[in-house]
Amino acid sequence: MMQLKTPALPGLSLQDDLRRGVMDVGQTVQRTGGLAAEIGSPWVRICQGFLRCHRRPLNIALHLITTPLGILGLYALAGVISPIAMLAMVCLQGLLVFRLAPVGVATVHACLIAGLAALAWHLQWGMAGALSALVLGYVGQEISHWITGESTFQRSYQGQANWLGKFAEHTVLLLPVLLVLARRPNQSPLRILVARNAVLVTKLNSQQHHRDFARIVDWVLQEQPVVTHSHHWWQSDLDDEPGRAFDRLCEDAQLKSMIRSFHGTGYTVDSVPAMNELYVTGPPKKTSSDTVFYRGHVDGPWSVFPGARLYRCMVALNHNNQVTTHYPMSGIDYRCPESHRLENGDVVAFDFNRELHFITRQADPPQIQPRMNLKLHFVAYPRALPWYGRLLQRLTTVYDIRARTLFLGTINPSSRWETVKANWVLGWTKVFELAVRHLGWSNLVYVVSVVVVGLVLGNVTLVIAATSFVHYGIYIGTLQERSRISFGTFRRDAIFFKSIAMAQLFVLFAVHFDGQFLALAAVVSGFLLAGYAAAVLGLPRTYFSSELGFDSPRRVQRFPYGVIPHPMILGAMGGIAAMAIVPAMRQDYGWLIAGHLACYLLVLGQEIWHFNRQSRPEDRRRCC
Repeated sequence: MMQLKTPALPGLSLQDDLRRGVMDVGQTVQRTGGLAAEIGSPWVRICQGFLRCHRRPLNIALHLITTPLGILGLYALAGVISPIAMLAMVCLQGLLVFRLAPVGVATVHACLIAGLAALAWHLQWGMAGALSALVLGYVGQEISHWITGESTFQRSYQGQANWLGKFAEHTVLLLPVLLVLARRPNQSPLRILVARNAVLVTKLNSQQHHRDFARIVDWVLQEQPVVTHSHHWWQSDLDDEPGRAFDRLCEDAQLKSMIRSFHGTGYTVDSVPAMNELYVTGPPKKTSSDTVFYRGHVDGPWSVFPGARLYRCMVALNHNNQVTTHYPMSGIDYRCPESHRLENGDVVAFDFNRELHFITRQADPPQIQPRMNLKLHFVAYPRALPWYGRLLQRLTTVYDIRARTLFLGTINPSSRWETVKANWVLGWTKVFELAVRHLGWSNLVYVVSVVVVGLVLGNVTLVIAATSFVHYGIYIGTLQERSRISFGTFRRDAIFFKSIAMAQLFVLFAVHFDGQFLALAAVVSGFLLAGYAAAVLGLPRTYFSSELGFDSPRRVQRFPYGVIPHPMILGAMGGIAAMAIVPAMRQDYGWLIAGHLACYLLVLGQEIWHFNRQSRPEDRRRCC
């Protein structure tokens, strides 16, 4: 079991983060291409200005939808006039980007606009459709900024001298700049899929903090709590000096800053005093609501609020040498969780509705005073969506009040009915633990929503496409992020979506099989190689535990490693490619096979790039 000290959370100010981000963009564009990337060029200036207004991955993700849509509408509009007009527009845009941007970025951009032009010509939308796409693309960008609470880049220079020239540069370079920013870990749209570790730690250590702790501890001791079960008081139960001490702590700027630093710019953090309580730990029992604390559990059911979180902050008021809190989804294994023993101002914050946790208690050494904690609550939400944060706050508060009433009614059951209710609490706690541990409520809701939409539209292809490639995005985004990953959550999400994707492939292959035994042998061989390679490597290392810093690097020489490079990926690619041997499968789902192979190539390329970048030449013989 890991015992981790709870250090203060390091953080950068917004100004420092912007300065570092701008320098990073400047260095990136200089590395990616010669004269076009010189400091002071329109390319660097646009990149730096655009970064200031597009910090959030969701904003970049939405722009990567709305910008191509607007360009598609523009090309379609030109196509209504004449094919030559469309071709001239594409060539002019491509040449301008080659003149202003690095060669590598300009080449990728040229391929994209060529594809958009071909699509616009194929769709033949007409004047109304082209104008609709153009307007939707522009309005969609405004909506993206409204949702994320970030100012538009156009607003930063509007009204200045030569603003029309800057607007022209902005318009021409918008798509290539997006391509560059999307590669940065902090702005990557794939960061939305990354299971970042949201167990946050800090320490309240000022003289005022310790005076407030002492006032609340004295109040508890005056209440003379018995040690046979846990005790809970609402914030409103304390008055006079202890109450004012509680009030100060629930609005503490250091706690809000800790949470805001995790979310970054564009977020508001508000306290939720209606949920705050003072908690004294009780001993473990077999049939009591107190048993919940000693089993894996989440505190609330409202995990399906993307982009917003409600945190519970555990603030230790006194010395504690017995009780340790564990977060199994953050560690490398459920039996080896991230663990914190809080005492004297230590703070750990976690997502009330998402984070599995439990406590353990050792008998020795003896505890002089019972362990006392404050449970403080904060909601974090996009600044532009206060109603969204208030909705999460209200739903969670209502649930917490009702659950607490049931909990206190079964904390020390003295009748058969109270015992039944206690078992009810423990039973549902176990169900939620299993669901969070192996499935994830957000994952389930996403899949069910896609299936419902597919059924309504009568489109099975939509369901297959929307659920087949999610795990590749999780792989790529996580390898790009690397630091502070919640490993258990990442592995759960990756396995969940990969299982769905592979199950769909196998079912479709079985339906189209038609006695093609050569294809069957090739498919089985490929996946046997991939499965055996995963078994040799071990489950944690299969899911990048070494690359993410949870395991030390280790050279693997047992077959197939050292003989076949990247056997897991190549085996899976071979198995998937072999499905195309079946003519009916190739005809109906060739796009699905090609999509899987392309995504595997991206993952393979990312692994090789990171490996060659970070390892020593003598270690590069290891191919995992």
